[in-house]
Amino acid sequence: MRIFPAGGSYSGAVRPVSECGVSYLLITREMDYTLRVLRALYREGQLSAASVARLEHMPKAITLKVLNQLHTMGIVESRRGVCGGYFLRRPCEELTLYDLFRASGDEPLLNRCQQREYQCENLSREECAVCRELDRVQEILNAELRRTPLSELFA
Repeated sequence: MRIFPAGGSYSGAVRPVSECGVSYLLITREMDYTLRVLRALYREGQLSAASVARLEHMPKAITLKVLNQLHTMGIVESRRGVCGGYFLRRPCEELTLYDLFRASGDEPLLNRCQQREYQCENLSREECAVCRELDRVQEILNAELRRTPLSELFA
């Protein structure tokens, strides 16, 4: 498997991958861990980091890192003390995969020309049929990522 370098063109949550002559977009391990942490909190309610790690078969250090990122994003909250732990601040009924990409500062872009600030060295956005087609497909992808609440994925 060969993972292409990001080069600033792709988000941290999605990477293009080529394997056996087939290319596809790959949800990163970090995004996978994020979904697993949220699934545990959705199903079980308030949990310690160790409990999340155990339930989702994740290393505790990675679980803590993901929980801290989700806390920074305003998606989870934490309580200290004997009755402490992590819990959802935003309900999964209101969150989608697209929201997770956006909250992490990433967008699942098909190509660098989908970036708002991108200036193609060959053709303007309006002149490039490839860019227009990728824009069309990007809109469909974004709509699909917004379609299903995380609560339905975790049910």
